[in-house]
Amino acid sequence: MHSVSQPFIRPIVRGKAGKPVEFGAKLDISVSNGWARLEYWSFDAYNEATKLVETIERYRAREGHYPERVLADKIYRNRENLSYCKLHGIRLSGPALGRPRRDEQRDRRQTHFDQNERIEVERQFSFAKRKCNLGKVKTKLAETVGFTLAMSIVVLNLRKIQHTLSRLFGRILHFLLPQQKLVFVQ
Repeated sequence: MHSVSQPFIRPIVRGKAGKPVEFGAKLDISVSNGWARLEYWSFDAYNEATKLVETIERYRAREGHYPERVLADKIYRNRENLSYCKLHGIRLSGPALGRPRRDEQRDRRQTHFDQNERIEVERQFSFAKRKCNLGKVKTKLAETVGFTLAMSIVVLNLRKIQHTLSRLFGRILHFLLPQQKLVFVQ
């Protein structure tokens, strides 16, 4: 085991069960139509909610319109983000701020649907850590850490392309050779 000096890395108190303190870069990704994008990363502890407006504006610049909805963690649901999303006609998923009213009727189906789709971001993080070495960044310089994080997201998207091409190739073969059964293992 080699000793790597990384003076820019400080502990970040996360408060998660089993891992109250984490080390390394903190990063935000967005997922749109299954494609992951590295939105922001830093070695400093920061509130993710402060980056939501920037992320939405980058989406608008890229796509030419605002997203219909944003599926985000509860931390993103603050007054500033809610008013920004309301101003631009964006539905920000999650519970209302404050105490629930007695007569309040929430759309449970929509809440359940949003929670299930929001899992996609967590799935992308998990997959990137397990298969694309996002959880094993050990480079020495802060700049190379950033490069490594970005390359992990690129590899994540390349795996999506590989999976899509594999399925397409399987369908083409099935069409060309309908009498044989083909089995693909991924």
